[in-house]
Amino acid sequence: MRIKLNLSARNDISIPIEYHYNIYLNLRKTVLQYLETRKPKLFGRYKKSFPGFTFSQLMIPERDVIDGFIKILGNYLSLYISSEDDQLIELIVRALSNSPQFTIFKIPFQLKKIEVIEEPQFQPQMKFKMLSPLLLIKTDQSAVHFVKPGDSDLSQIFASHLVSQYNRFFGTSFLPSQIQLQLDQGYIERKKVVTRMMSIRNIHYRTIFCPIELKGETQLISFAYRNGIGEKTSFGLGMIDVLS
Repeated sequence: MRIKLNLSARNDISIPIEYHYNIYLNLRKTVLQYLETRKPKLFGRYKKSFPGFTFSQLMIPERDVIDGFIKILGNYLSLYISSEDDQLIELIVRALSNSPQFTIFKIPFQLKKIEVIEEPQFQPQMKFKMLSPLLLIKTDQSAVHFVKPGDSDLSQIFASHLVSQYNRFFGTSFLPSQIQLQLDQGYIERKKVVTRMMSIRNIHYRTIFCPIELKGETQLISFAYRNGIGEKTSFGLGMIDVLS
């Protein structure tokens, strides 16, 4: 299930460019506060193990980036939130509906509207754009490496991570060979650089931002759309949308 938050703000508000973890914390806090008063039994379960989800970059049509801050020049912005767990998204909607504001770094934004996004028809082969960067990590003995666009094992690492999450969620036994990811080579040739450095909780990551094509089982492709792909999805990485 996927929703879109339509937000408004005063002109000339600035927020840190590394806002992803703060949005995660605020979404989690909003849901837990709602559950603590409305559904105490569910509160304990969510506090112990919060369900997986993902969200997009902040969609800000008019903005400027200055010294590590995003200056919002207009008064409109939006945010997409998605999860395989429909109950979680429904709880986010209920919790946010209780308050007319959504806070980022203690800055209040007016919540104007929540839209439920209609899902696409999933096919065995589909092209997607990224709504937030993709982080893939591989380990070599004691070292950790960020997967780069040209790495030959990129699709394998993506598939292993996605299938592991899917099997854990549904109790199934899909294999990594049942889905493949390919980056848009034409886009890479045009843009030259499709990697971005990001900082989450003061840790730096090298991510990939590039259209992709997924081939494989539709159940796995739909899971990738709903829950995100790669690492740190709950911190706002790996959200994709159908490329029209």
